[in-house]
Amino acid sequence: MILQLQAIKAIAFSLWEKVLPFVVKHWKILLILALSAVLFSKMRADYKALEDAMEVARSSYEAQLKGIKTIHEDEIQRRQELLDEYLVTIKELEENYDLSRDEIERERSRRIDEIEREWSVHPAGVAEKIEEEFGFGYVE
Repeated sequence: MILQLQAIKAIAFSLWEKVLPFVVKHWKILLILALSAVLFSKMRADYKALEDAMEVARSSYEAQLKGIKTIHEDEIQRRQELLDEYLVTIKELEENYDLSRDEIERERSRRIDEIEREWSVHPAGVAEKIEEEFGFGYVE
């Protein structure tokens, strides 16, 4: 075992004697290569972090878009409900208007018939009522 350790030590020392002059001679190139490898590793790590951040932002935007679509659909549904209520209200108002107009027309016809009857019985009284109501005199 000791023999093996001595052999390993001798090989390492021999290798060191060969490597050391190469490292001393080309230390600038080796340093540039080592720094380039570190820079490349750092760039890869930063790129991966950037990809992760972009994925998080994309999923966040998708969630926001989904929420906005839901809100928009709710708004459209509410708008349709309000429009339906508006149409029902307009229909009711039109029906009330028609009923009122018919009632006014009946009242007008009744009043005309009443005035015609009064005229046939007492024309002077109708003439006086016209003068009082409208402020002008009856001319025959």
